[in-house]
Amino acid sequence: VRIRKKPVAGTVVCQLMKNTDVTVKSSKKGSDGYIWYKISFKYGGKKKTGYVRSDLLKVNETKLPWDMEHTTVLPEENVAVKEEPVHFSVQGEGEYSSKKFNIHAAKDEQITVYMDYTPENKLAVYTSLTLEEGAHVRLIQLQHSAENSLVYNTIQGSCEKNARIELIQVYLGKGDIYSDTTIALNGDRSGFKSDIGYIGEHTHVIDMNEVVNHLGRCTESEINVQGSLRDGAKKIFRGTIDFKTGASDSVGNEQETVLMLGEDVENKTVPVILCSEENVVGNHGATIGELDEDTLFYLASRGISREQAENMMARAGIERLKSLIADEAFTAMIDEELGGNSI
Repeated sequence: VRIRKKPVAGTVVCQLMKNTDVTVKSSKKGSDGYIWYKISFKYGGKKKTGYVRSDLLKVNETKLPWDMEHTTVLPEENVAVKEEPVHFSVQGEGEYSSKKFNIHAAKDEQITVYMDYTPENKLAVYTSLTLEEGAHVRLIQLQHSAENSLVYNTIQGSCEKNARIELIQVYLGKGDIYSDTTIALNGDRSGFKSDIGYIGEHTHVIDMNEVVNHLGRCTESEINVQGSLRDGAKKIFRGTIDFKTGASDSVGNEQETVLMLGEDVENKTVPVILCSEENVVGNHGATIGELDEDTLFYLASRGISREQAENMMARAGIERLKSLIADEAFTAMIDEELGGNSI
């Protein structure tokens, strides 16, 4: 694979063999309509950078070591249409535990499911979403786990004609979170909307991978991610919108906003838009920044300390999601985790 100095027609830096490990630094759209990744890699014993077309690079998901032999399998839950929202709280058992949820929405039915995770150790949660024609599922998840815990959160979903999934995820735990979501918009005019909020602190890891496959015509997807990082927290977000052949007149958008509150934090944002169909619209954007001195001075003049200002800004994305959740008991858990009422 040729690595270029600039996208599209840049001078060739070198050629890399298949399965060479590289690090994605950023991305931009080239004049050829493709997304190009800026990557860093080792070549001839030296560190180099260059650009490669997105369809020539496989972005790997994080693979976690897991002791299946000593995993406690918790009872499986099957959820069908309910008049009232369904609530689940998962704590886990032993050092390793796993639980599976099967959510099935029949034609034109609606289901709202709330899940909160509070494990002390390692917990894997697998959620399957199956939506028939015209169905609507709202899934709201809260991770507020203990220090040194690990949550592996997997969602697989499929939508038939006119079906829609709304996903809200709030990551506030003191442990690590690895989240992997894959949605298939099979039917015409089906849709998926995802809103994610997080606060990363200490040396915690927040690893998010979200893939939306557009297969039907006139399908829509929207991914919004907003969070903050402080201390030595590490975060990576991979958002992939893939327009498959046959997905004409479809639209996909993804946007991430990251607030960096420390020199030791580590942030990686990897937006990917793939297209095998004409007449589609795909957009991605990222806003990554810090609290500037002018803003801090302005707030200080109104009696707000730097620490208070950082806490207010860090909570902004979470406060936005609380208004979408619309469940008092659930938002109360978020307030408790944040250590107080809304600002």
